[in-house]
Amino acid sequence: MPESLSPLPPSEPLVNEHVKNRQTWIRCAYLVLFAVIFYFAFVLTSFVALVQFLVTLFTGSPVAGLITFGRGLAAYQRQITLFLTFASDDKPFPFTPFPAWGDSGKPSA
Repeated sequence: MPESLSPLPPSEPLVNEHVKNRQTWIRCAYLVLFAVIFYFAFVLTSFVALVQFLVTLFTGSPVAGLITFGRGLAAYQRQITLFLTFASDDKPFPFTPFPAWGDSGKPSA
């Protein structure tokens, strides 16, 4: 792309400063860590879904404790997604308490 059409002005010194910023690289390490945790949370969600399906298939109703656990797991995955996409700077569990969900389906304070 010709330099005159570039959406950003050339700012090589600023780019070098950003690349050398220690906080940026620490955030990168957290991103990798939480991406791996998110993967395992997804696998766990799939397992819970399968168990709930099988229990419902044979008994007619899902396990109430797994419903509550699933809500908390969904809230946790939401926290991770917000952190991974830079929509939040708050690090998810284990840096903050695991999200608790009540029977209403909304996070409890």
